[in-house]
Order: sequence, then C-alpha cells, then structure tokens
Amino acid sequence: MSLRSVYNRLAYYVTLLLFGAAGLELSLLCLLVSWLPATEPTERFFQRLIHRHLALFHWWCAFARLVHVRYLGFERLPRGGFVLAANHPALIDITCLLARIPEALCIFKPAVRHNPLLGSPARRAGYLGSDGGHELVRRAAAKVAAGNLLVVFPEATRTPPGKALLPFKPGFVLIARRAHAPIQLVRITTDSDVLTKGRAWWRLPKFPAHIEVAAGPLISTDTAASTPDMAAGIEAWFHGLPVDAGACAPETRAPS
Repeated sequence: MSLRSVYNRLAYYVTLLLFGAAGLELSLLCLLVSWLPATEPTERFFQRLIHRHLALFHWWCAFARLVHVRYLGFERLPRGGFVLAANHPALIDITCLLARIPEALCIFKPAVRHNPLLGSPARRAGYLGSDGGHELVRRAAAKVAAGNLLVVFPEATRTPPGKALLPFKPGFVLIARRAHAPIQLVRITTDSDVLTKGRAWWRLPKFPAHIEVAAGPLISTDTAASTPDMAAGIEAWFHGLPVDAGACAPETRAPS
C-alpha cells in the first residue's frame, strides 16, 4: 500500500468523523432551541446554519485534498423563489449545493426524519419529506411562491453507476407551475465513485475527487406544454440535447 493510499484512507475516515460530529452538534442545538416556533425566519436561520457547516466541510475536503468542487454560472442564479433541478450522481451532491447556496429548502427521504444526526436539523430548516404526496406538492409550491429556493433531484434517487440518467418524475415541474416560478437547471459531474449508489460509505472511494456543478438554462414554466412534456424536455437537456423550445421556454427575467 502506497503512502498516498494510507493518507487517503486516514483523511477519509477523519472526514466522515468530522461530518458526523457536525451533525451531532446541529442536532444538540436543535434540541436546545426546540422551544422556538417553526416560523419562516427560524427555518431560514437553520438553512443558513446548515450552509455554513457544509461550506466549512467542503473547505476541509479541499484542504485535505479529497474533494475539489468547481462551480460554474452560480453568479447568474435568479432572485426570489424558484426550483433548482439537478441530476444526482452521488450523496455528496446535496452538500455541494447547500455549501454554495446560503438559504435553500430540500426534499428528503422519509428515513432522514429519524436519523439522529440529520433529522432534527432538516426539520428545523423546513425541509420537506418526500412521502407527503399531494400535500408535499402543495406545501412546496407555497414555500417557493413565498420566495424560497427549492432544491430537487427529479430522478428521486442517485443515478446507478454506468447509467446516464434515471427517468425524471414530473412533480418538480408541477411544484414550479403551481408557484408560478421558473426552474433553474444544474448539471453535476464527477470523476470519482465517492458516495455513489450501491457503494458502501465505509469503502474507500477514488481520491482526489473532482466535482463540477454547472448552472444551465433558467426555464419558464409559463408555457402551453403539459407537465410531463416539460419534464421530458428538461430531462433531454441533461442527456446533452438542446432545450426543446416546444416544451420549455427560457425565462426572461433578470438574473441576480
């Protein structure tokens, strides 16, 4: 075993330990302030707190020469409420996005609700469980209409290694349409197998990992196309095809 391999293994497990410690610290803080009402200012406070923790986490990952994230076009993200739709190659994707965006909502799997490290911070930040059905769509649309940014992975799970993409579920388009909000496309690419689907988290992945998070077109939802057709047109863009002008129209409002 080379010296580099020994270093990568040690740095990786230290990083996992630091991530767990940060999650425990956030959970304890949530317990201490559990008396605070679940208002929008409270949710935004915890969103910013999670953002700062993840920004520090990614600073550490870059310092330790494990994970390097490159952001493209994020200075052009729009103002106000919108849906950010991204592909989902690995679990680390959401940490990359939240480390860059100070205030954002997410849709999480029901199992996260009972996770001792992640559950309490996710609830306090106003994140939404994916098991909400029609109520999830209603609540998500109301939050986006109120000016919140909602991060969505339309595949609903990580893309299995070797596949280009899983079929998109159209719920994210329905949320944006009900909120009268645009959809910002973001493409995530990586050269590593860190936290990819089917790979145990404790197995050492390929390091250093290079991740590119690139903002694509901003799509207006004010079109005559059906919701499934819009979702299919957006999915085609992630396959490398041009945006279908019949199903998706570029948004014209000024970016930030």
